[in-house]
Amino acid sequence: MINSQSVDNQSNRVGKKFLNFFKNVDYKIIPGSSMLDPSVPMTFVMSAGLAQVESSAKQSDGRKEDKYALIQNCFRYFDMKIIGKSPIHLSYFQMPGAFSFKPLSKKDCIFQLYDLIVNKYYFSTKNLWATYFKGDTICEHKFPADEETFKAWIEVGIPQKHIIGLNAEHNFWKQSANSAGKKHAPKCGFQTEIFYDLGEHFKCKQNCLPGCNCGRFIEIMNTLFITFHIDEQTKYVQPLEKPFTETVIGLERVAMLQQNVSSVFEIDSLYPLIGYIHSVSQNNIFIPNSTFSMHKRIIADHIRAILFLISDGAPSPGKGGRARLMRQLIREALTNLKLMHINDNKRINSIIEFAIDLYCSAYPQLLKIQNRVLDYMDEEKLRFDSTLENGYRKINRMVTNKTDRTIAGDDMLKLEKQYGIPYSILKHQLQKKEIKYSEYSYQQSLEQWKKRNC
Repeated sequence: MINSQSVDNQSNRVGKKFLNFFKNVDYKIIPGSSMLDPSVPMTFVMSAGLAQVESSAKQSDGRKEDKYALIQNCFRYFDMKIIGKSPIHLSYFQMPGAFSFKPLSKKDCIFQLYDLIVNKYYFSTKNLWATYFKGDTICEHKFPADEETFKAWIEVGIPQKHIIGLNAEHNFWKQSANSAGKKHAPKCGFQTEIFYDLGEHFKCKQNCLPGCNCGRFIEIMNTLFITFHIDEQTKYVQPLEKPFTETVIGLERVAMLQQNVSSVFEIDSLYPLIGYIHSVSQNNIFIPNSTFSMHKRIIADHIRAILFLISDGAPSPGKGGRARLMRQLIREALTNLKLMHINDNKRINSIIEFAIDLYCSAYPQLLKIQNRVLDYMDEEKLRFDSTLENGYRKINRMVTNKTDRTIAGDDMLKLEKQYGIPYSILKHQLQKKEIKYSEYSYQQSLEQWKKRNC
């Protein structure tokens, strides 16, 4: 196995510190559940929410507990399009969470959060901003502003100008109906968030505040005060018999700020993998550095996701549900590997082996699935290569007998959607063969396709 530095580092200590903090205030520490939680059939668990803690609590020692803390592995397929472009998003990430099913006042909760953020993670108060629910109408029911949370943040020491009221889109959480089940109205409630301010030089406009997507404010903690049932069909709102509180942090984001780096891809649990990918690549001088960097980020993110999903029992890539997501993950990893001129199995396998070596000291279960991961990648690469070769023949036929060697936007879309050539590879292949195309024409065809298929 390739020699890499195992991950026992600052990033892991972010999670350990979270668990130790809540253990000291009488929370029971339990293991996170599988990302393929049976409570969410045919899809992946997407956040450290109620489904996970209920599953994990049932697997604990059987004692009735009121408070739990855990670290949950998460996967969000809906973020995959921005991976590599966003400095703070990962498809696979870890989310430490604490859940209190006993009465806990918002004031006590917020004082607890402040203690964790300021006295345990040592974030400077001057860089912290807090949000609260400012009131809004949801399902025809008017909810008042969460004044209790607003006053608690002032009392704890956050300057009033750093406390921002936001509407339901940002600060009202609602459980999806799929998670709750058809027989139960989804749970919901107000939420409050803590943001870290990177500084005014990052602002996008004069009135740049938390909730803006410009990158100045990094959300590091989110607390849900889950107090209601809400039925969207009947518009009926009912108080929960047993309200509860959920607090989660973004482990990689906290690590990024503590390590004073500009993205989650530069923290000590990810950067060694990116560095290794760079070392086995053949950087083409025609690839801009920013694009080259994005390819490396996507590969590192997707390889990590593939490892931990397969460790949790994800099926081989194919059609339907989880198998389709695995195929998408593997093919996107293979696409970016090809764009970095990493085409042979030996180098691809070495990246997987390096990643397992990097993470196996903290996650020894990864050693057991190495051969399965390599098999999945090899099998999918054979199918993908065959798809591309067939697509390349189609390209040649489309431009045969064309003196201007131009390809239409509709034909580009057909090559992507019907013949399976990823758009990034398609553009690369057209440029390589000196075939002219119109980005504008392709985008028009894509928009028409989306309208027909929505």
